[in-house]
Amino acid sequence: MKSTRRFVLSLTILVACSAFATAQDAGQVLRISVGYNTQYNTLKNSPSFGAEKLVEVERLGKLAQEANAARRYGDAVKHYLHAMTLMRGAEWTPSRALSSALTLKLDRAIVEPAQTVRLRLGQIFSLDEKIESKLAATIDLNRLQGNVVIKTLKTIDAIEPDFIAHPAEIEVTVPDVEAGNYRISVTLKYAGAAEPITKAASVHIERGIASLFAEAKERSTKLEAKLRDAKKDNLLAALPSAQYRIRLFDMASASEINFDRINFSSELKEAVGFLDEIEAGRDPFAARRGDMRKAYQSKVDDTFQPYRIYVPTYYDGSKPFPLIIALHGMGGDENSYFDQYLQGAFKVEAEKRGYIVACPKGRQPASMYLGAAERDVIDVLEEVRRAYRIDADRIYMTGHSMGGYGTWSVAMNHPEVFAALAPVAGGGNPAGMSKIAHIPQLVVHGDDDKTVPVERSRVMVDAAKKLSIEVKYLEIAGGDHVSVAARTFIDVYDFFDKHKRKPAAKAAAGSKPK
Repeated sequence: MKSTRRFVLSLTILVACSAFATAQDAGQVLRISVGYNTQYNTLKNSPSFGAEKLVEVERLGKLAQEANAARRYGDAVKHYLHAMTLMRGAEWTPSRALSSALTLKLDRAIVEPAQTVRLRLGQIFSLDEKIESKLAATIDLNRLQGNVVIKTLKTIDAIEPDFIAHPAEIEVTVPDVEAGNYRISVTLKYAGAAEPITKAASVHIERGIASLFAEAKERSTKLEAKLRDAKKDNLLAALPSAQYRIRLFDMASASEINFDRINFSSELKEAVGFLDEIEAGRDPFAARRGDMRKAYQSKVDDTFQPYRIYVPTYYDGSKPFPLIIALHGMGGDENSYFDQYLQGAFKVEAEKRGYIVACPKGRQPASMYLGAAERDVIDVLEEVRRAYRIDADRIYMTGHSMGGYGTWSVAMNHPEVFAALAPVAGGGNPAGMSKIAHIPQLVVHGDDDKTVPVERSRVMVDAAKKLSIEVKYLEIAGGDHVSVAARTFIDVYDFFDKHKRKPAAKAAAGSKPK
């Protein structure tokens, strides 16, 4: 990754709870480094922080960068978290180190009452100061709300404290409880520890749920084959929105997604409703308006990828509507632009002004919209253009934080598509500005941004001005990383209202291979 892309960003700092494959390990370090950089930039000039502590924090940050460059991702995580603990004014004790290193994974996360679940405790980095005492473990089933213990499932004495050398596998039996999402927590204690170490993993308990999802999956597979034989492409395009909901069961069971907020009964009911309509020869989305959750089947890997879309209530297909592609920040997903930021203010403005807005997921939460994640953005755009009448001269892109980076990078690779851009609190490669010299840009950044330094936007704006690009720069005095997004939504829409795709982009689109 080029130096200009090394400044990373986040709306939500997520510390992963399990060991990842290489790409995911790198993503985990990327997310944690955001927390480190934000805390460091906040505290480095504070008189109360202390010069000696600052030196140690900087040393740990350098060690983390070196470990990351050498692909020793566990060590990178350790050094960053050690530094962040010091910046919070706490001590990096063996207990805190083990708590940060410990991972908990279930062999399956959707179960029925009386079924057995195997827990595996692992460790992503070794401790600098070893724990000599054996550990005692308590495994509980907890409610999500309030983390109230429902039942203690097992207690174990004398567990080895090194889960790299001695990963622990523990079997527990799930009790008969009301259907819903719960947590299985493991609490570890040892002699001399100041506080217990707790890790938890989500589990959904419901009788008969596996067979219901299996039936829906089989039905969708048969329906897909039938539609392909009949060459009913419009109905085939609607099917992934049902299949993605059905696939949630497999993804949750394999612990591939966080399902704390997923209502499996509602998701299954909605999926079955879509299947009913498609079997009856109707597109379930044809008459729907407002806020919708849809999906498509990716040509990259045949997975079902979700996206969120808002269609104004008065859209009737009689005339083309402008389209905004909105890219979420690191740690977010396709729901962020609609569910966060002043409780959906972006879609409220879309309804007022007559814009369709689509929000891709973009794969992993730290994808930076590169590779397959960039393809997702373009695929969502194409899906929306297939399903709705879109004004080809009024397609726009905006994004916050990581989405600001993505706004610039995706446009540079697809300069023929967009009429205007609005990257917010992002950055990019100024050398690529010549590729989008014909695209007007609104750039927003707060001058007190501790997560993505304001210089990241300034250098892009300077590059744009040198190329005589039409650019409007809003540098918000006192603006931090998060607040500048929602407070400039009106500015984004105002800017898009004034611009249509320029002839240079049309010419590029006409010459691009189909």
